[in-house]
Amino acid sequence: MSNSGNNSSSKLVFSLIVGIPLLVIAFSSLLYMLANRDVVSLGTVNNGTLIQPPLQIDKLAPIHRNGEPVAFNEIDSLWQFVVIGDGYCEANCEAMLYLTRQTHTALGKKMGRVGRMYLNTDKEFGAQLDQLLIDEHEKLTSAFIDGAAFRASNLPLGDEARGFYVVDPKGWVMMFYQLPDLEQETLTSMGKLVIKDMKRLLR
Repeated sequence: MSNSGNNSSSKLVFSLIVGIPLLVIAFSSLLYMLANRDVVSLGTVNNGTLIQPPLQIDKLAPIHRNGEPVAFNEIDSLWQFVVIGDGYCEANCEAMLYLTRQTHTALGKKMGRVGRMYLNTDKEFGAQLDQLLIDEHEKLTSAFIDGAAFRASNLPLGDEARGFYVVDPKGWVMMFYQLPDLEQETLTSMGKLVIKDMKRLLR
């Protein structure tokens, strides 16, 4: 009787020793798969870099080209991909306009909740930039900001940087993305990371 009881206990201990690690591995694999598909969240890890503290975009005095102030925190305000540059928008800047356009389109059904904006730190738009915006970025909002206020702010990207900002509907500049280079593979990879972040923010 005692031998039979000992055998049962030994089998139970052996089953636990073998079974528990297998269950942990199976659960971890399932959790990773669900997180990778955005079914569950494992925290607030972003692919973009958070701006601490976030900056109210009003501090940069954004105005439309007709002189009207750019309004945020309205009923119909959107998230915005914001590229900041000068009146010419050369190589880096032009690539960021391309990246934000492609990423915006790739948001699919959620693209209606996100807009795109170009903020010019100069006093006017060059003819070449104007033509680029007409030809390739007709749905983008172009406006001016106070260049001196921008340079004095805590925003980490200078104009003409290989990067862009995300601004929430209330007007907080809260995150930025910066690229190491402008290779197509880098642009594609960054676009996928931005989409992953935005789908989480737009839930």
